[in-house]
Amino acid sequence: MLKFAVIGIGRMGFRHAYNLYRHNIAGAKLVAVCDISQEARDKAKKFKGVGIYEDYKEMLEKEKLDGVVIATPHYSHPEIAKYTIEHGVHTLIEKPVAVTTKAAKELIECAERCPDVKVGVSFNQRTNRMYKYAKKLIESGDLGEVQRVNFTATHWYRSQAYYDQGGWRATYVGEGGGCLINQCVHQIDALINIVGLPESIISTMHTKDRKINVENEATALLKYKDFDCIFTASTHEIKGTNCLEIACDKGKLVIGKYIMKVYKHKSQKEVNATTTFGYGATPSFKSYKTYGFITGLKDLVIGQQARSIRAFVKEINGTGKQLATLQDGLNTMEIINGIYLSSWTLSEVTLPIDDELYESKLETKRMAEINKSKEE
Repeated sequence: MLKFAVIGIGRMGFRHAYNLYRHNIAGAKLVAVCDISQEARDKAKKFKGVGIYEDYKEMLEKEKLDGVVIATPHYSHPEIAKYTIEHGVHTLIEKPVAVTTKAAKELIECAERCPDVKVGVSFNQRTNRMYKYAKKLIESGDLGEVQRVNFTATHWYRSQAYYDQGGWRATYVGEGGGCLINQCVHQIDALINIVGLPESIISTMHTKDRKINVENEATALLKYKDFDCIFTASTHEIKGTNCLEIACDKGKLVIGKYIMKVYKHKSQKEVNATTTFGYGATPSFKSYKTYGFITGLKDLVIGQQARSIRAFVKEINGTGKQLATLQDGLNTMEIINGIYLSSWTLSEVTLPIDDELYESKLETKRMAEINKSKEE
């Protein structure tokens, strides 16, 4: 039985700790938790027999741990992960892996120096069987070449009351951005896991009807070699949409929150080449794949997050593969940082992005936010 600890037991970290404590993760158990918040530590007293710490370094000294889950605010992920990795503890990091690509790359270098330590990122949407099936179809070539992609992620409604709770969220100082780096990380990871990384990005961002310094709306043109993708995100639409549409030469995928539609037809190139009169048409055959009723029920009870830890435990035991690596985490940050950088510089940004330029631009945003708060 692997001995796990959770560092950072706020909303997400507490769920991780609860699942480990309740034996919802086969092969692993909770032996310790850590948080700088006294309120969070008091709440953790319900985990009987579990060590409770304020300092994660002290926890690693006193507890014999096999693995940790890091669920602290974003900026602290790399620093804490480097420490746990260097101390030989298998480390699973909540998304995002870092705030910047530079920090993510430094973390990867640390992990490479400790090859016996397993390190991963918690992208639970990689277990979504609709996304998995989409990836399989695209990679198999059954639908032909990708011609167009649209991903609309506007279902993350957040009111002003949500932001007024304060804390580190929705700030450049505490979080490194807004809806992109918080709510939409999973969608961006799902996108690039299916169709890969683009070559360049052109984007715009806005803050609509909220008293916050970061964006609550973003639109990006992700330019691939042979097609384009429009990615749209927001947290201000009450009736939002969660839909990934991938149009290919021989079919199309339309993936909603719970239902995936798969269209298959003749190659449009073939239809175009053989049509001698009129517009040209061909029958399209539709099938469905769902998120899964049982899976949905399990999500309500223990959450999607448990699947990330289960996969990580299997990786440690050599009985399976984890969901996402540090490189996957870096790839996601390339997109997120690229969207921010394009909007900030009003220019097209090529990937990989300029790490130092992004660090400089982000620091300017942070300092402006600090100065504004002093004036208020």
